[in-house]
Amino acid sequence: MSNQLKDNMIKNSDVSALATNFREYITRNKLIEERDQLIEELTSRNQDLNQFAYITSHNLRAPLSNLIGLIDILNYDLLDDYNKTIVDMFRDSAFKLNETIYDLTQMLSIKSNKKVIIDNVSVSYVFKKVCNYFNKQIHKLGIYIHTDFECEMIPFPKSYLESILMNLMSNAMKYYSTNRPLRIEILTKKNEDGNIILTFSDNGIGIDLLKYKDKIFGLNQRFHNHVNGSGVGLFITKTQITSMGGEIEVESELDQGCTFIITFKKP
Repeated sequence: MSNQLKDNMIKNSDVSALATNFREYITRNKLIEERDQLIEELTSRNQDLNQFAYITSHNLRAPLSNLIGLIDILNYDLLDDYNKTIVDMFRDSAFKLNETIYDLTQMLSIKSNKKVIIDNVSVSYVFKKVCNYFNKQIHKLGIYIHTDFECEMIPFPKSYLESILMNLMSNAMKYYSTNRPLRIEILTKKNEDGNIILTFSDNGIGIDLLKYKDKIFGLNQRFHNHVNGSGVGLFITKTQITSMGGEIEVESELDQGCTFIITFKKP
Protein backbone atom coordinates (compact mmCIF):
# COMPACT_ATOMS: atom_id res chain seq x y z
CA MET A 1 0.00 0.00 0.00
CA SER A 2 1.39 3.39 -1.02
CA ASN A 3 2.14 6.13 1.47
CA GLN A 4 -0.38 8.43 -0.26
CA LEU A 5 -3.17 5.86 0.16
CA LYS A 6 -2.29 5.45 3.83
CA ASP A 7 -2.36 9.22 4.31
CA ASN A 8 -5.79 9.42 2.64
CA MET A 9 -7.15 6.65 4.90
CA ILE A 10 -5.85 8.42 7.99
CA LYS A 11 -7.39 11.71 6.86
CA ASN A 12 -10.73 10.04 6.11
CA SER A 13 -10.66 8.40 9.55
CA ASP A 14 -10.00 11.76 11.22
CA VAL A 15 -12.86 13.38 9.32
CA SER A 16 -15.21 10.52 10.26
CA ALA A 17 -14.25 10.77 13.95
CA LEU A 18 -14.69 14.54 13.86
CA ALA A 19 -18.14 14.16 12.29
CA THR A 20 -19.14 11.59 14.94
CA ASN A 21 -17.97 13.86 17.76
CA PHE A 22 -19.83 16.79 16.22
CA ARG A 23 -23.10 14.79 16.01
CA GLU A 24 -22.68 13.69 19.63
CA TYR A 25 -22.03 17.30 20.63
CA ILE A 26 -25.19 18.49 18.83
CA THR A 27 -27.27 15.69 20.37
CA ARG A 28 -25.91 16.37 23.86
CA ASN A 29 -26.58 20.09 23.58
CA LYS A 30 -30.10 19.43 22.34
CA LEU A 31 -30.79 17.15 25.31
CA ILE A 32 -29.41 19.78 27.71
CA GLU A 33 -31.60 22.48 26.13
CA GLU A 34 -34.69 20.24 26.36
CA ARG A 35 -33.90 19.41 30.00
CA ASP A 36 -33.41 23.06 30.92
CA GLN A 37 -36.65 24.00 29.17
CA LEU A 38 -38.54 21.23 30.99
CA ILE A 39 -37.11 22.34 34.37
CA GLU A 40 -38.12 25.92 33.61
CA GLU A 41 -41.67 24.88 32.66
CA LEU A 42 -42.06 22.66 35.74
CA THR A 43 -40.73 25.41 38.02
CA SER A 44 -43.16 27.91 36.53
CA ARG A 45 -46.10 25.52 36.87
CA ASN A 46 -45.16 24.71 40.45
CA GLN A 47 -45.00 28.40 41.32
CA ASP A 48 -48.37 29.00 39.67
CA LEU A 49 -49.95 26.08 41.56
CA ASN A 50 -48.53 27.27 44.89
CA GLN A 51 -49.77 30.80 44.23
CA PHE A 52 -53.22 29.53 43.23
CA ALA A 53 -53.46 27.32 46.33
CA TYR A 54 -52.28 30.17 48.59
CA ILE A 55 -54.76 32.70 47.18
CA THR A 56 -57.61 30.18 47.20
CA SER A 57 -57.04 29.11 50.80
CA HIS A 58 -56.66 32.66 52.13
CA ASN A 59 -59.62 34.07 50.19
CA LEU A 60 -61.89 31.26 51.37
CA ARG A 61 -60.93 31.16 55.05
CA ALA A 62 -62.58 34.41 56.13
CA PRO A 63 -66.03 33.86 54.54
CA LEU A 64 -65.96 30.21 55.58
CA SER A 65 -65.23 31.15 59.21
CA ASN A 66 -68.14 33.61 59.05
CA LEU A 67 -70.43 30.92 57.66
CA ILE A 68 -69.50 28.44 60.42
CA GLY A 69 -69.99 31.19 63.02
CA LEU A 70 -73.47 31.99 61.69
CA ILE A 71 -74.44 28.32 61.74
CA ASP A 72 -73.23 27.99 65.34
CA ILE A 73 -75.31 30.94 66.61
CA LEU A 74 -78.43 29.84 64.73
CA ASN A 75 -81.28 28.93 67.10
CA TYR A 76 -81.50 25.30 66.00
CA ASP A 77 -84.38 24.40 68.35
CA LEU A 78 -86.75 26.86 66.64
CA LEU A 79 -86.43 25.12 63.26
CA ASP A 80 -88.76 22.47 61.92
CA ASP A 81 -87.41 19.07 60.91
CA TYR A 82 -87.03 20.03 57.24
CA ASN A 83 -84.97 23.15 57.99
CA LYS A 84 -82.92 21.29 60.59
CA THR A 85 -81.94 18.84 57.86
CA ILE A 86 -80.92 21.71 55.58
CA VAL A 87 -78.85 23.35 58.33
CA ASP A 88 -77.15 20.03 59.12
CA MET A 89 -76.20 19.69 55.47
CA PHE A 90 -74.82 23.24 55.46
CA ARG A 91 -72.82 22.50 58.61
CA ASP A 92 -71.35 19.24 57.22
CA SER A 93 -70.36 20.91 53.95
CA ALA A 94 -68.80 23.87 55.76
CA PHE A 95 -66.74 21.64 58.03
CA LYS A 96 -65.56 19.49 55.12
CA LEU A 97 -64.48 22.58 53.21
CA ASN A 98 -62.78 23.95 56.31
CA GLU A 99 -60.89 20.67 56.75
CA THR A 100 -59.78 20.73 53.12
CA ILE A 101 -58.51 24.31 53.40
CA TYR A 102 -56.70 23.46 56.64
CA ASP A 103 -54.96 20.49 54.97
CA LEU A 104 -54.03 22.63 51.97
CA THR A 105 -52.59 25.33 54.24
CA GLN A 106 -50.56 22.75 56.14
CA MET A 107 -49.07 21.32 52.94
CA LEU A 108 -48.19 24.81 51.69
CA SER A 109 -46.59 25.59 55.05
CA ILE A 110 -44.38 22.48 54.86
CA LYS A 111 -43.31 23.26 51.29
CA SER A 112 -42.59 26.95 51.87
CA ASN A 113 -40.92 26.77 55.29
CA LYS A 114 -37.34 25.96 54.39
CA LYS A 115 -36.16 26.92 57.89
CA VAL A 116 -38.71 26.12 60.57
CA ILE A 117 -38.01 27.08 64.15
CA ILE A 118 -37.30 24.18 66.50
CA ASP A 119 -38.29 24.83 70.10
CA ASN A 120 -38.40 22.74 73.25
CA VAL A 121 -42.16 22.24 73.16
CA SER A 122 -44.30 21.11 76.09
CA VAL A 123 -46.23 18.12 74.75
CA SER A 124 -48.77 18.33 77.58
CA TYR A 125 -49.49 21.99 76.78
CA VAL A 126 -49.94 21.29 73.05
CA PHE A 127 -52.11 18.24 73.71
CA LYS A 128 -54.31 20.20 76.11
CA LYS A 129 -54.80 22.80 73.37
CA VAL A 130 -55.78 20.04 70.92
CA CYS A 131 -58.25 18.56 73.42
CA ASN A 132 -59.85 21.99 73.90
CA TYR A 133 -60.34 22.20 70.14
CA PHE A 134 -62.14 18.83 70.14
CA ASN A 135 -63.93 19.46 73.44
CA LYS A 136 -67.46 18.90 72.08
CA GLN A 137 -66.59 15.65 70.33
CA ILE A 138 -64.69 14.34 73.36
CA HIS A 139 -67.72 14.85 75.63
CA LYS A 140 -70.19 13.62 73.03
CA LEU A 141 -68.33 10.33 72.48
CA GLY A 142 -67.39 9.95 76.16
CA ILE A 143 -63.74 9.47 75.26
CA TYR A 144 -61.35 8.21 77.93
CA ILE A 145 -57.91 9.76 77.49
CA HIS A 146 -54.81 8.57 79.32
CA THR A 147 -51.47 10.37 79.07
CA ASP A 148 -48.04 9.59 80.47
CA PHE A 149 -45.50 12.16 79.34
CA GLU A 150 -42.26 10.79 80.72
CA CYS A 151 -40.56 13.22 78.32
CA GLU A 152 -42.41 16.49 78.73
CA MET A 153 -40.31 18.63 76.39
CA ILE A 154 -39.85 17.70 72.74
CA PRO A 155 -37.40 19.55 70.44
CA PHE A 156 -39.70 20.11 67.48
CA PRO A 157 -41.57 22.92 65.69
CA LYS A 158 -44.58 23.78 67.85
CA SER A 159 -46.95 24.21 64.89
CA TYR A 160 -45.93 20.81 63.49
CA LEU A 161 -46.47 19.01 66.80
CA GLU A 162 -49.91 20.59 67.16
CA SER A 163 -50.83 19.58 63.61
CA ILE A 164 -49.63 15.99 64.17
CA LEU A 165 -51.66 15.56 67.36
CA MET A 166 -54.67 17.22 65.72
CA ASN A 167 -54.59 14.75 62.84
CA LEU A 168 -54.12 11.71 65.08
CA MET A 169 -56.94 12.82 67.40
CA SER A 170 -59.22 13.51 64.45
CA ASN A 171 -58.56 10.07 62.99
CA ALA A 172 -59.15 8.33 66.32
CA MET A 173 -62.56 10.03 66.65
CA LYS A 174 -63.54 9.37 63.04
CA TYR A 175 -62.71 5.68 63.20
CA TYR A 176 -63.99 4.77 66.66
CA SER A 177 -65.83 1.50 67.25
CA THR A 178 -69.53 1.61 68.07
CA ASN A 179 -69.04 -1.56 70.13
CA ARG A 180 -67.07 0.11 72.94
CA PRO A 181 -66.22 3.52 74.39
CA LEU A 182 -63.28 5.18 72.66
CA ARG A 183 -60.04 5.01 74.60
CA ILE A 184 -56.98 7.05 73.60
CA GLU A 185 -53.55 6.65 75.16
CA ILE A 186 -50.54 8.92 74.54
CA LEU A 187 -47.10 8.16 75.95
CA THR A 188 -43.65 9.69 75.56
CA LYS A 189 -40.30 8.22 76.58
CA LYS A 190 -36.65 8.13 75.52
CA ASN A 191 -35.15 5.14 73.76
CA GLU A 192 -31.62 3.80 74.17
CA ASP A 193 -30.36 6.13 71.41
CA GLY A 194 -31.60 9.21 73.25
CA ASN A 195 -34.44 9.85 70.80
CA ILE A 196 -37.92 10.70 72.10
CA ILE A 197 -40.65 8.20 71.21
CA LEU A 198 -44.29 9.31 71.18
CA THR A 199 -46.90 6.53 71.08
CA PHE A 200 -50.49 7.37 70.16
CA SER A 201 -52.95 4.47 70.57
CA ASP A 202 -56.70 4.03 70.22
CA ASN A 203 -59.11 1.10 70.42
CA GLY A 204 -61.07 1.94 67.28
CA ILE A 205 -61.95 -0.09 64.20
CA GLY A 206 -58.33 -0.35 63.06
CA ILE A 207 -56.80 -0.75 59.59
CA ASP A 208 -56.10 -3.87 57.55
CA LEU A 209 -52.32 -3.52 57.22
CA LEU A 210 -52.06 -6.65 55.09
CA LYS A 211 -54.06 -4.78 52.48
CA TYR A 212 -53.12 -1.13 53.03
CA LYS A 213 -49.68 -1.09 54.71
CA ASP A 214 -47.92 0.57 51.75
CA LYS A 215 -50.69 3.17 51.37
CA ILE A 216 -51.17 4.34 54.97
CA PHE A 217 -49.25 7.59 54.54
CA GLY A 218 -50.08 8.17 50.89
CA LEU A 219 -51.83 11.23 49.51
CA ASN A 220 -55.65 11.03 49.24
CA GLN A 221 -55.78 7.56 50.77
CA ARG A 222 -58.89 6.35 52.62
CA PHE A 223 -59.46 2.92 54.16
CA HIS A 224 -63.08 3.06 55.38
CA ASN A 225 -65.90 4.17 53.08
CA HIS A 226 -68.41 4.92 55.85
CA VAL A 227 -66.41 7.91 57.19
CA ASN A 228 -65.99 11.22 55.41
CA GLY A 229 -62.46 12.55 55.14
CA SER A 230 -60.00 14.27 52.84
CA GLY A 231 -57.45 11.46 52.95
CA VAL A 232 -54.44 13.75 53.44
CA GLY A 233 -54.09 13.96 57.24
CA LEU A 234 -51.60 11.11 57.62
CA PHE A 235 -49.72 12.28 54.53
CA ILE A 236 -49.23 15.70 56.15
CA THR A 237 -48.32 14.08 59.47
CA LYS A 238 -45.59 11.92 57.93
CA THR A 239 -44.27 14.82 55.83
CA GLN A 240 -43.93 17.04 58.91
CA ILE A 241 -42.15 14.31 60.86
CA THR A 242 -39.75 13.19 58.12
CA SER A 243 -38.94 16.77 57.12
CA MET A 244 -37.39 17.14 60.59
CA GLY A 245 -35.50 13.84 60.37
CA GLY A 246 -38.02 11.79 62.37
CA GLU A 247 -39.89 8.58 61.64
CA ILE A 248 -43.45 7.31 62.02
CA GLU A 249 -44.73 3.72 62.03
CA VAL A 250 -48.17 2.20 62.50
CA GLU A 251 -49.37 -1.02 64.12
CA SER A 252 -52.97 -2.08 63.64
CA GLU A 253 -55.46 -4.90 63.17
CA LEU A 254 -59.09 -4.74 62.15
CA ASP A 255 -61.31 -4.04 65.18
CA GLN A 256 -58.20 -3.86 67.40
CA GLY A 257 -57.40 -0.17 67.12
CA CYS A 258 -54.30 1.64 65.87
CA THR A 259 -50.96 2.57 67.39
CA PHE A 260 -48.79 5.25 65.80
CA ILE A 261 -45.16 5.29 66.92
CA ILE A 262 -43.31 8.55 66.26
CA THR A 263 -39.57 8.95 66.70
CA PHE A 264 -38.29 12.48 67.26
CA LYS A 265 -34.59 12.54 66.49
CA LYS A 266 -32.42 14.27 69.11
CA PRO A 267 -30.89 17.53 67.82
